[in-house]
Amino acid sequence: MGYSKSYLAQFKGQKVTFKVVTSFPDLKVQFVDSFGDYKVKMSNSSSFSKATIKIQIVTSFPDVKLQKVSSFGDFEAYLG
Repeated sequence: MGYSKSYLAQFKGQKVTFKVVTSFPDLKVQFVDSFGDYKVKMSNSSSFSKATIKIQIVTSFPDVKLQKVSSFGDFEAYLG
């Protein structure tokens, strides 16, 4: 099952877990330094996570671009 970047909008203000996979991801993600589709604060723990999303980290043709921030992210994510 594949999702689009609009799928992540439902998690604004919440925490999700990103599980990195090499095949059959839910989303292809590219981490960028600026102008991402969403700003994400990275977490050290998966506690209180609302959902687990399988992602594949790519350098081109992503489904969504995420910008890592230290505070005030659109949502919080644990990379597991």
